[in-house]
Amino acid sequence: MRKVKFGIIGTGAIAQIHAKALSLCDNAELVLVYDKITERAAAFAKQHGCRAVTSYEEFLASEIEAVTIATPSGLHGEVAIPAARAGKHILCEKPLEVTVSKTNELVRACESSNIRLSAVFQSRFSRSVQMIRQAVDEGRFGQPVLAAASVRWFRTSEYYGNATWRGTWALDGGGALMNQGIHTVDLLLYFNGDVSEVTGRTARLLHKNIEVEDTVVAILKFKNNSLGTVEASTACAPGFPRRVELSGTDGSVLLEDDRITRWQFKKELPGDDEIRRLGATGEGMYGGSGDPSAISYEGHRRQITELADAILNAHHLTTPGAEGKRAVELICAVYERIA
Repeated sequence: MRKVKFGIIGTGAIAQIHAKALSLCDNAELVLVYDKITERAAAFAKQHGCRAVTSYEEFLASEIEAVTIATPSGLHGEVAIPAARAGKHILCEKPLEVTVSKTNELVRACESSNIRLSAVFQSRFSRSVQMIRQAVDEGRFGQPVLAAASVRWFRTSEYYGNATWRGTWALDGGGALMNQGIHTVDLLLYFNGDVSEVTGRTARLLHKNIEVEDTVVAILKFKNNSLGTVEASTACAPGFPRRVELSGTDGSVLLEDDRITRWQFKKELPGDDEIRRLGATGEGMYGGSGDPSAISYEGHRRQITELADAILNAHHLTTPGAEGKRAVELICAVYERIA
């Protein structure tokens, strides 16, 4: 099987996850890395058995077919747009960018260059998430009533101090909502559709030295007329599994990390017991509630595999640019409403 050649830009914690995931892919391989700090790139290349280059121009002129964007969030467009124009397909970490205008610019650049853009929302690739989405598509919830997302996580002061871009508006784009909460916001939108109205409150309750919020609560009205809430924090010790709860007139589901802990519908179907059995254990595909390094890379492996398949065989993407920007649009709307 031919393998799509990937290069990674950035060598931080999330780049490590991507490198490990790439090593497990049957149709993709890591061949190149670039970081503006050449010593980091060299060490990363030695660790993962790939080559390092000393300039971004050399990186883009290489044989790589796809680029993994693993830089600070506020630099995503700055590196992804030239890559797209150089004919490289893009796997971009969340968020696509830190403002709606920058996100739109990135998406348009990929579209105009006929480039595949895959926004990293690896939670969508879990079995539990897909089972819930199927129930939504089948109308099993009846009329949607409430949709709630909760990300009560914990981060130490060292987490922010060790990477000074974190907790800044310019490079992080926001706090607990934009950085930690965005995956769960994406699931809320994936399950319940777009939002028509937002309001909320933010606070800095523990991490006083950052620019952005460490705690946020938002109230939502969805276009399907249901109501919802989002709460996110990096100040909740010791950190708890993220939760997504959907309730409708005909049933309710509760997702905790990637485990389905409630699956109840008025009309029981023959496969429901099996869904409850599989959902109860999950696949260990999430984590990071108290330790940002404790994230499974299986979801990333599945997403990389999908992008490589799309490049090789023109298959569809689960999280193309149009999907990836939805969470950014909602989060920015929350911030604007609060400002």
